[in-house]
Amino acid sequence: MTREPALIVHGHFYQPPRENPWTGSVDREPGAAPFHDWNERIHAECYRRNSFARVVDAHGRIARLVDNYRHMSWNFGPTLLGWLERHDPACYRRLQRADAESVRQRGGHGNGLAQAYNHCILPLCNDRDMRTQIRWGLADFKHRFDRDAEALWLPETACDGRTLAALVAEGLRFVVLAPEQALRVRRVGDTVWKDVADGSVDPRHPYLWRHPDGSGRSIAVFFYDGPISRAVAFEGVLASSSAFVDRFELARARAGQAVIVATDGESYGHHFKSGERCLAYALEKEAPRRGFRVTNFGEHCAHKSPSFEVELKPGPDGLGTSWSCAHGVGRWQRDCGCHTGGRPGWTQAWRGPLRQALDLLRDFAAAAFVDAASDLCHDPWAARDAYVSVLLDPVGGRAPFVAEHARRPLDEPTLARLFALLEAQRSSQLMYTSCGWFFSDIAGLESTQVLRYAGLLVDELEELGFAPPVARFLEVLGAAVSNVHKHGTGADIFRRAVQQSRVTNASVAAHVGLSRLATVGDGRRGDAAARSRGEVVTGVVAGRRVRLSDCRAEHLGTLKLATARVAVDHDARRTSNDYALAALYLGGIDVHCAVRPYPGPAAFARACERLWGRFEAASLPELLYAAEAEFGPEHFGLAHLLADERPGIVRALFGAWLVPYGEEYERVYDDNRRVIAMLEQAGLALPRELRIAAEFTLNRRLLSELEALKEPFDAARYEDALAIAEQADRLGVSLRDAAPRAHFEAILLGLVAAWALGDHERADGGRSVAVDRALELLALTERLRVEPDLERAQELVYDALARLRAGRPPAAEDDTSVPPPPSSSTGLVSATAAERLGAAAPLARALGLSETLLG
Repeated sequence: MTREPALIVHGHFYQPPRENPWTGSVDREPGAAPFHDWNERIHAECYRRNSFARVVDAHGRIARLVDNYRHMSWNFGPTLLGWLERHDPACYRRLQRADAESVRQRGGHGNGLAQAYNHCILPLCNDRDMRTQIRWGLADFKHRFDRDAEALWLPETACDGRTLAALVAEGLRFVVLAPEQALRVRRVGDTVWKDVADGSVDPRHPYLWRHPDGSGRSIAVFFYDGPISRAVAFEGVLASSSAFVDRFELARARAGQAVIVATDGESYGHHFKSGERCLAYALEKEAPRRGFRVTNFGEHCAHKSPSFEVELKPGPDGLGTSWSCAHGVGRWQRDCGCHTGGRPGWTQAWRGPLRQALDLLRDFAAAAFVDAASDLCHDPWAARDAYVSVLLDPVGGRAPFVAEHARRPLDEPTLARLFALLEAQRSSQLMYTSCGWFFSDIAGLESTQVLRYAGLLVDELEELGFAPPVARFLEVLGAAVSNVHKHGTGADIFRRAVQQSRVTNASVAAHVGLSRLATVGDGRRGDAAARSRGEVVTGVVAGRRVRLSDCRAEHLGTLKLATARVAVDHDARRTSNDYALAALYLGGIDVHCAVRPYPGPAAFARACERLWGRFEAASLPELLYAAEAEFGPEHFGLAHLLADERPGIVRALFGAWLVPYGEEYERVYDDNRRVIAMLEQAGLALPRELRIAAEFTLNRRLLSELEALKEPFDAARYEDALAIAEQADRLGVSLRDAAPRAHFEAILLGLVAAWALGDHERADGGRSVAVDRALELLALTERLRVEPDLERAQELVYDALARLRAGRPPAAEDDTSVPPPPSSSTGLVSATAAERLGAAAPLARALGLSETLLG
């Protein structure tokens, strides 16, 4: 035990599952622009920045990159970690290393905590679902961090006695709750209880919760400091690291006690810009300077046994309490009065019917699962709890899972049925993600998402041969009325969400066929037919393996036709289908694809022959009718293209149709250059019509210039791009900067990586060619008024400088581990390293790095 008070700052990092349930991919979310979706945006603003938090010197230049995850306590939701592993594997590995480092530094106790799998409100789960949520969360954590979790973060800190008993049963050591969740406390060994139902529990001490079965089993309970945590989450205290630490001192913690802060991790960077910088300086410098020992729950628990015990509030419904609802857990089951972002007169009466409808589906799915799986597994529910091993390792996890849980050897079709049953159970879990009830209206993104999972569950049950109670489900859901009249009821929202999101093997085949049309001709070659036939194309589309063969594609003017055989294998669902299709582009924005099960080689050949026989002579209605007759009955159109690929395919298909409009904008601009110049000289604003033409034309020409300028980078080749930018500036026309920014960011990162990884190419005078070109690029972007994101370049240079000073080899290109700063090195730098440090100095300064990093 040290003489300083402990400081534990916990961040709950979490995003709800955002993937389209039918594809496993996140669709574009316009509200997150300029990013693809909210995961990407919050990752850029928070999750990654906390891995590379900037600490600046007195001149505002970067003096230190701090990995906050090495200092703070944290939990990441499993669904978010899965996304992070796929989309930023380098950052994901840094998180793993941060936990491993904290284990080494803190006596075997890591900073990371597990989390209930997909953020269900555990007190509202039945016993089976609660156990699965806990076990899946713990298994996910062990898989990713190679150790057993000491604790599990409870979603919304929702808790009751049954929840704590379930944690005790899994051998967990402690739990973190809000102070308002405590009912009464007493010193261990005393008989007199003190009432703390008003939130007055002392959060500086850990408490003991005893299992009510008299077995002597227990779990430690930490309560976070309410006022300090609220200041972080809502009161702007992250504007200053000094003010942040001032709040810690107000807790007046003594040796052996702890100041505990717990908030959503997104406070540090997403909710509050630069909050991660404040946290970094506070934990690494300011708090230790003021006498705090920065630690985590596990280490503190090892040194400080609870000397008080606690009982928790039962909550108004007897279902427990939480940190985000003043009415227990009412926010996730009824119109309790808690809401976010609503308007006067709005209610949340939709919450009850939503949960009741999902309960109806869940209970049907559970009964079907037991009925079908009991003959296949020793214990269906134990198999479900263990199925997470297959989710985490789809290739290597299947055989051990089957060996442990199957009653007997199972053939491939029976195995496929077993895994389909388990996938349906996974959907039944995901549709209870807490965010579905948290916000103000059932038409919101989060509520729609849980309804999409319900839609997938319905599909999975029907594919398994069951008849889920869809009519009754929709009847109950019809009582969940949106506050916005045009959205209707939950049943209306469900129908729309499923219709817009559902992807089947047949619709994937249609997507492949319509995509094929985009590769056929450009629609502007008169009657000349471009032919494409015979090749075999394989790939992965919407999480399915596809194989296109026997393809014939031609165009006649603007008319395009493709026929093909497409095999689709969905490994996750163990489904395989073989289709024949005919895809038509009729001009304008009219596309059509008819799909049927593959009828065999001879029948397919006859159908193709009859349809192609009508291609040149039939009218459009006749050709459409023939395609339906030969390749129907299923048909698909523009709306069935996969959402993320839709814009590119649409551009390819309809690009020729739009060309004349673009040319007309350019003609208006070019024909009026003299008028534009005279208006500019007179200081007059452009008329709206001319401004639109100028903006379109200059943006189009700039993008065309940049697309033509591939690496190697040469600033001299950008004269035309500079002229376009200067003209736009004179006219006050805005240039969209997303594409130019991405263009220069990619080149800059390549140049910086070349130097950081030891590129020894030298220009005259011994300077690094890569450094010189990077400096030229930065000067060019300033002239173009393009502001590239410099963060990753800064991280690479920072890492390389530190490695040079420490005599360490260069890092892999995607692996900046951020070694100690120069002040911790020996100061003995080799001549070669000194030369490279000197050569990099101008680049480091241009990127905003501190002079202290250059020695």
